[in-house]
Amino acid sequence: MRLKRYRQVIENFFSLSILNALNVLLPLVTLPYILHVVGKANYGAYSYVYTVLQYVIMFSTYGFNFSATKQISQCRDDKEAVSRIYNAVIACKGVIAILLSAILFFSSRIVFKDEAGQHMFLYGLGMVVGDIFTPVWLFQGMEKMKYMTLVNASSKVMFTVLIFIVVRERDDFGLLILLNSFGYLLAGLLSLILVYRQFHIRFCRTTIKELLFQIKEGGAVFGSTFGMNLYRNANVIILKQFVSDDLVGIYSAAEKVIKGFQSLISPAAQALFPHLSLRFKGKTVKDNVKLLRKISIPFTAVVVAVTVGVYLFAPMISNILCGKEFVACVPLIRIMTLVILFGEINYLLGIVGLINMDGQRYFFRSVLITGIFSVVFMLLMTPCHGVYAAAWAMSMSEILLFMLCLLSLYRINKRK
Repeated sequence: MRLKRYRQVIENFFSLSILNALNVLLPLVTLPYILHVVGKANYGAYSYVYTVLQYVIMFSTYGFNFSATKQISQCRDDKEAVSRIYNAVIACKGVIAILLSAILFFSSRIVFKDEAGQHMFLYGLGMVVGDIFTPVWLFQGMEKMKYMTLVNASSKVMFTVLIFIVVRERDDFGLLILLNSFGYLLAGLLSLILVYRQFHIRFCRTTIKELLFQIKEGGAVFGSTFGMNLYRNANVIILKQFVSDDLVGIYSAAEKVIKGFQSLISPAAQALFPHLSLRFKGKTVKDNVKLLRKISIPFTAVVVAVTVGVYLFAPMISNILCGKEFVACVPLIRIMTLVILFGEINYLLGIVGLINMDGQRYFFRSVLITGIFSVVFMLLMTPCHGVYAAAWAMSMSEILLFMLCLLSLYRINKRK
């Protein structure tokens, strides 16, 4: 009986594990090549534009990856309701993306400062379009992560193959963004086919009322996502204002290594989100907290093992993934190993736990405090300590968020 209950979770875990294994293995193949061909400075310039585009995607995604996932999970057997949610969310994402892209386009000279950056931004708009039509929230809510794996794996493999074909000289660094766009657009196209053929979604107009409902539902979660991005993705943008492109490239490479190892663990928590959303429904907060505590024990043990392994073998990992000339990545990787430990636990406690227990405002408040702390820390410390300030900001922010999430869960448990 217990195995049957968790069968879908186990299937989703393995699907996401395959995807995240590709997230680790493909950079293992491409990152050393990219760094060798384009160099530190050009990789730093590329990373800056890529981060700006990720912010556009983050704003257009709003809080839908969690609010819409929860809605889909709780009404997955009602095809009409699923279709309405799908159309409303896609429309919301499109409107937000168009508005923000237009603002950045007209202010591109200020944001990017040189023509190379402006051109890369235009090349990267395909990433925004592709993301709009890649409904991660639909696949998660229906607990069909195998489709998400199919979509994303296809785009990543194409991106990897094209790198070796197209990027051959130092000045080809701008094409990296264009290749990312091709990958995202492929993911969007495959998603549209799956949405129509596998989920039988009916494409139709959506009403203003439905749009406003989705904006309201995703609001608190978006605040949390925005706060999370303040300390997870803003570092590259802030570093760009104080240090050289070479140093930005070194930090970006180290951060990519850490995020790669995080992606090895994250499938477990991602697979649990829609499953627990359904199981938490109708239960008391005390029961839900008890279940979350039970799940967190084995999860934390795995995360600790991965964290210790990355810290101990950081020189070898850096040498393999980044190359010998990026030896400066080693201390940064070791500082940011705490991001692996606390980052994954925070996902379990904050997103899987608090959001599924309708504690969005607690999580939003915690993440916002963390994001503000990170930005202030970066602005004060980066002029003196450079990339080390960015690495410590990442780790300290995750520790702060961990303490705030524990406090929020304690308050919810006491009040209800």
